[in-house]
Amino acid sequence: MIDYNKIVKEYGTPSYVYDTDVLLKRVEYLKQRLGSKYDLVYAVKANTFIAKHLENSVSRFEICSPGEYEICDKLNINPEKMVISGVYKDEETIENIIKNHGSLPKYTIESINQYNLLLKLSQKYNCCLHVLPRLTSGNQFGINEDELFELINIYNKDFIIIDGIEYFSGTQKHSLKRLEKEIDYLIELTAKIEKELNFEVKEIEFGTGLPVYYYQGEEFAEDEFLESFKVILDKIKNKKVTLEIGRSIAASCGSYLTKVVDMKTNKYGNFVIMDGGINHLVYYGQTMGMKIPHYELLPHKDDVNETYNLCGSLCTINDFLVKNITCRKLKIDDIFVFKNVGAYSSTEGISLFLSRDLPKVILYEYSSYKVVREKFKTSNLNFPNNI
Repeated sequence: MIDYNKIVKEYGTPSYVYDTDVLLKRVEYLKQRLGSKYDLVYAVKANTFIAKHLENSVSRFEICSPGEYEICDKLNINPEKMVISGVYKDEETIENIIKNHGSLPKYTIESINQYNLLLKLSQKYNCCLHVLPRLTSGNQFGINEDELFELINIYNKDFIIIDGIEYFSGTQKHSLKRLEKEIDYLIELTAKIEKELNFEVKEIEFGTGLPVYYYQGEEFAEDEFLESFKVILDKIKNKKVTLEIGRSIAASCGSYLTKVVDMKTNKYGNFVIMDGGINHLVYYGQTMGMKIPHYELLPHKDDVNETYNLCGSLCTINDFLVKNITCRKLKIDDIFVFKNVGAYSSTEGISLFLSRDLPKVILYEYSSYKVVREKFKTSNLNFPNNI
């Protein structure tokens, strides 16, 4: 169990800490609830720091940028477990991947241009690439149905193998009806493809968008939700089904620690300044701190309650972590531990704004702590060279 006081004393604030025991238990929980026939794909964009710890627990890693590929490659992630995705695939990166790994990774196709690029490079290096065309859900990602049918008709079978299709329509899907509608659509579409084109769709990679409930007062019966979702998935017959999951795998393993550094009161209320801010802490659906996330306040003690506005260190009126939070009376150096920040917070924040340092990242594994990123000065990145 993480000792947050130890984290503060030895590593300081602000900082992220990721509990790998919680992470792996979370994956096992999802496997048990969804069933062993469904392979899990981890979306690396959710949190790069925990990727290596998932290598033996998930079937694939969804990689959406050159930087994510570089990270996974340096971590020695098995290239057979890589799915090279992303709405923009530049030729230099894809050629480098093929030179390094040949036909081992799998690729998504988000446009006919991407197909042409993969075909060109597979011919150049005389290798056969396995691909999953991504079907659009009505946004800038993926190809439409007509393009999918065209691609299946024209693809070069000597250098490209179409294994199936990929579909992802967004995150935080709270509605089982929506999930069922999407699965029904994919079942109908694959049946149409197989009938009209005489082409077997062997695999469906489905971006589940499973929800994470971040805020106090929200109720979520996850056991029942996943049980119902499994019934929906079971409607897909005789196909390999892989489930791309990022947020739902990573969120629960992470905590963010930030310290009270100043306090003030005016006619609009009590304002607390933290040494972190919205450049570090990102919750999906948070609007100007109007919702209260799950948190722990250190030190633990009984005291009279007060109401505060928790603000970060950025020079913008938007930097509210939480508004109108009622808690025990605060003092400078008190610590807030915000929970469920394992997904996106460390990668999605406006990290370069005001040239403030990036927090340390700490992994908790095997009852010990390991710093996997030291505090990083962003002023170096914002400094104008050659002036």
